[in-house]
Amino acid sequence: MDPYAPLRGKCTWWREIPRDEDQYDVTLKPEQRRILCTCFVEGYRWEFASNEVPAECPRANSCRYYIKSR
Repeated sequence: MDPYAPLRGKCTWWREIPRDEDQYDVTLKPEQRRILCTCFVEGYRWEFASNEVPAECPRANSCRYYIKSR
């Protein structure tokens, strides 16, 4: 996963980056690994379990910079 490339079908500024320390934690199931989600235009950061990552940025309805990536 390239942390600098936009994700198809999500906001152009939305990025999802797996947490490095979770990659080597054998006590975590794959769905428990954390994903750092950011909007690098607005500066917001969220952290979700990999099975709880939203389909879109939580602020998509109120963001003035929202542009959907193709």
